[in-house]
Parts: sequence; C-alpha cells; structure tokens
Amino acid sequence: MANAKRGFLKDNLVLVAAFALPAVVAALFILATAIPKWTVPLPQHDLVLKVDDYKQPEVIVEFVPRNGRLEADVRARPRPQDPNQGIPYNQQWTLLLFDHTTQQIRVVPVDLPKTLPEGETRTVVVDALAGRYVTSETVAPDGYEVTSLSTGGTGGIVGELFGINRSYRRRIAIGRDGRTIELDLPAPHRDSYGSVVPIGWIR
Repeated sequence: MANAKRGFLKDNLVLVAAFALPAVVAALFILATAIPKWTVPLPQHDLVLKVDDYKQPEVIVEFVPRNGRLEADVRARPRPQDPNQGIPYNQQWTLLLFDHTTQQIRVVPVDLPKTLPEGETRTVVVDALAGRYVTSETVAPDGYEVTSLSTGGTGGIVGELFGINRSYRRRIAIGRDGRTIELDLPAPHRDSYGSVVPIGWIR
C-alpha cells in the first residue's frame, strides 16, 4: 500500500504541486497578516482629520495645531477684480476625530464665522478639543501613522469581478510595523469622492 501511494505521488507530482503550492502560499500569506495583529498593540492615540463636504463657503478655513491647541485660521474668500473671472473653488471642511479607545471616527463641532470682511483674518480655537495636546506630527508617539487615503468600490466580490461598483466609500487606514487598521468615516462622509486630510495626532 505504501509503495502504491509513493508511486501515485511520483506519477502525479505536477498535479499534487498544483494543488499544494497555492495552499502553502495562502497559508503563509494568512500567517504573515496575522502575526502583526498578535504582536503589535492597538493604537494609543487619537487622530484629528478633516474631510471635504463639497460646499463652497464664503470663508477660507485652515486648521493648524499651535502649541498643542488646534486653531482654525478663517479669512474671507477673495473676490475677483474682473467680473468675468470665475470665483476660485474653496473647500468647506468638516473636522473629524478618530477615538482610539472605541476605534470610531466622529465629527468634532466647530463654531466658525460664516462671513468676514475682505482682508480680515480671524483665529478660532477649537473648543471641543480644549485640554488635548494636538501635534502636527505625521507619526503618533506609539508609532502609528496614516498608511492610505483612498476611495474604493463597495460592490462586493461579484461587483469587483464584473466591474459593477454602484457605490463608493472613502477609506482611511493607519498602521504600524505591518499591522493595518482600516477606519470607517461617519455618514455621509464615507460615501463620496472628497478629500480626507490628516491634521495631527493627540498626545
């Protein structure tokens, strides 16, 4: 019986390798993906982001970490001198916070002026993050950083195979030492093509 088995394996070596090799490769891939999850701890710091919500406000807003505080520099949108010249596009941003304890992203309320006189600039402190030390560093103190910002289809396996992606979802992921954690943006921000921009980590 043993000789028969050896003879079968010898005669069908290519067939056996065709089945065994993909299984070995898949097992190694699963193992390589799983090891960082077992060995790399979860993130220990919150992340501040901003997302474009496709509105064109009357003011331009820039969120800037200064001395540990997150501030918003607000200035009036410039008006073209030539009436035939179009008004340049100006994004309106929504402020978001990734909470590392819940692994969720939520909206941070910010009270900003809707309009300002031309030439005036006003700095507004983001009170919702008062007492939190916000840095502009791209890497958190625990080593995590944003690894990808993308938009992809959510049509499932069938949709991917046949190119049927009827909806799209913004994706953001953070990672460290081979461990990647994909984060879900809150509705309605996840289901559009707008930009997602990291601002800084909270110590």
